[in-house]
Amino acid sequence: MKKIFIFFLINIIILLFLIFLIEVIIWFQDNENLRKQGLFPSNIQRLTFHSGIKNFEFDPKTFPRPENNWGRPVVGLEYNKKPIVIFGCSFAYGFSLNNEQTFSYKLSKLAKVPVYNRAENGWGIQHMLYQSKLDEIYKQIPEPEYVIYVYIIDHIRRLYLIEFSSWNILEEQQNLRYKEKNGQLIEIQNRNPILRQIKRLYFVNKIHHSYVKKFILRKGNEKNFYDFAFKHFAEAKTEMEKHWKNTKYVIFFYEYKKEDKYLKDKLKDIGYILIDKPDLTNENLRSSKYFLTNNHPNENAWDLLTPLIIKKLNINE
Repeated sequence: MKKIFIFFLINIIILLFLIFLIEVIIWFQDNENLRKQGLFPSNIQRLTFHSGIKNFEFDPKTFPRPENNWGRPVVGLEYNKKPIVIFGCSFAYGFSLNNEQTFSYKLSKLAKVPVYNRAENGWGIQHMLYQSKLDEIYKQIPEPEYVIYVYIIDHIRRLYLIEFSSWNILEEQQNLRYKEKNGQLIEIQNRNPILRQIKRLYFVNKIHHSYVKKFILRKGNEKNFYDFAFKHFAEAKTEMEKHWKNTKYVIFFYEYKKEDKYLKDKLKDIGYILIDKPDLTNENLRSSKYFLTNNHPNENAWDLLTPLIIKKLNINE
């Protein structure tokens, strides 16, 4: 019995050492990749090794706080018109752009309307849904003329990931996610202490990223993951309509693929206004003229697109 115990103990120690070694290798390699991509500010050399699990937290009373790089400021409160609210990710937020270069700022100044930017880096459809359930935002934002969601292809993948990017994985920042239960979307709380420790591991997240890409988002499974995305859009619209009954809801497909037609048809059926990039321009938005080296729109892109969106939606009329 003692030999068996020692055998298992040795194997557990070896397993833990291997896990530790794998974690260190991933931590070092991802830090190097982030550094080479120029994503570290000057005061950061590398991210700390397993600094602690960080659940998704959002306090609507402290968002936005642009002085802390947390969201964009409200623009155009001097205009006496119904506002516009923008949701989305770093595209809508304006990653690597000054405030005056962003979609929300240009939209406000060109259309002469107040604009509330409710987007952040790494966010997705689930973050619009989350905010739509908070009473506080309806106290902060008067009924808007339009709600505009800026959609990119990666938003589908983000619905499933434990932690979104290499940065989030190294920082152990848990992604906001929902699961479907009895036909309803329920927020995943990440409260199980054992699962929390498993989900924080770098290699577990790497494996999960691969699983999402190869199995959940595989060709032939489009109906399932588009249906899941549709439920997020539909529930968010339903929640907002409880407070904003006269608002028009828009999705701007900054990026798209032909398979999106299934999702688009369902969204049209529930009253979303859809704008495709080809509806606006034939310009290649992925060219260096309109795209930064970190794979985000530059100011030229929004200089091109913003007046076209305004015209498409007749915002000035």
